[in-house]
Amino acid sequence: MFVMQMILTGTGTSHGIPVIGCSCPRCSSSDEKDTRLRTSAFVQAKDGTSVVIDTGPEFRIQALKWRITRLDAVLLTHTHADHLHGLDDVRIFSHNCSRVQNEATLRPSLKVYANKVSIDEVKERFSYIFKPTQEGGGKPRLDLVSVEQFSSDHPLTIGSLSIIPIPMKHGELDTTGFLIEEEGFRIAYLTDCSYLQESSVSLVKGCSHAVLDGLRTRAHTTHLTFDQALEYASRIQAKKTWLTHICHDYSHEEINRYLAEKSENKFFIEASYDGLILNSSSS
Repeated sequence: MFVMQMILTGTGTSHGIPVIGCSCPRCSSSDEKDTRLRTSAFVQAKDGTSVVIDTGPEFRIQALKWRITRLDAVLLTHTHADHLHGLDDVRIFSHNCSRVQNEATLRPSLKVYANKVSIDEVKERFSYIFKPTQEGGGKPRLDLVSVEQFSSDHPLTIGSLSIIPIPMKHGELDTTGFLIEEEGFRIAYLTDCSYLQESSVSLVKGCSHAVLDGLRTRAHTTHLTFDQALEYASRIQAKKTWLTHICHDYSHEEINRYLAEKSENKFFIEASYDGLILNSSSS
């Protein structure tokens, strides 16, 4: 690995695919690309720095499946259940399980970066983390950090990664995308949005990869449709654009045919899938 890479550890909407109790062709599909865990991503830098974007309810499963053994920070886009409710499982990364002279050696608190709205929500939903409790069962040791202090002029630095928060709208909710860079290789991660202001589009324009919200063809109040995602993709002008947070209306192949027809193959845009690796060789 010459520079950072991003593994898309989940690309499905809040239900995931297959959907509980559903026997539609997508939920019954034998194509592995039609099975989607809840949307999240794992980033590894050249120096080994490891960052996860969102900790949904399947975080433990994703961490085991993609062999996540180190975690230096968590980036949260927002606090809807499908992006947050696996947060307790990061405790393994804020406590060293090895024994030194029969005593557990603690690592520093794991930093979690999110906007102020999300920080308040985390404190409310995971209140036990931030108040004195008995140690039995354990709990994460977290340091919540507001992303509002970072910008293109003052990016967040984690190891060799440079990260710029990207303000987005998810209906009326303020969510955060992330532009992650190492040595000129840039990936924009823009899930759970229905609107990107022009300044946000400008920040990610021309990036190597854009991972962009794209739920379905039917209109939705808080997510981009395929057509809306196509419009943003044409403005962002990434070398490659990948849709994520996909529902079970269409199969992976059906989505790609739709995107190719609508884009007239003027730029690269396809549906992502669980396990897709984005790096400089896939640009």
